[in-house]
Amino acid sequence: MSDINIADLMRQSAKDASDFALQEYSIELNGSLESVALVSALVQKLNTASLDDQQLFTLSYMFGAYLGEVYIRELQGAWLYEEETEDEPPQTFLVNGEYKIAFPSKVYHALVGSDSQELDEYFCELLAAHKEMQ
Repeated sequence: MSDINIADLMRQSAKDASDFALQEYSIELNGSLESVALVSALVQKLNTASLDDQQLFTLSYMFGAYLGEVYIRELQGAWLYEEETEDEPPQTFLVNGEYKIAFPSKVYHALVGSDSQELDEYFCELLAAHKEMQ
């Protein structure tokens, strides 16, 4: 998958997240920093017990893409798709300098409850750390 294709795919996935939030929960995600807290709250609201693996993956990817696109607007960066290897499944990261951020994975762990850190708290910590380095 080329860089152009992955960037387009992530932008479309972020739009899908916005559409989903509006249609299913009447929550408007406008791409602002403030909307990150809305995503965090929405992810907590989702009843993941009724979701299968494909649905969890889809939601993780959409909301991970959304968070990444907000990050890109604030601090720049680019999407990176890494093909499957013998040890790892395919993964999508946001890369900014030496930072390699797995937003879809972070959302997945928030959805299944294996990460206690709120998404908006994580996002704010990333912004603060990256702004200090600039």
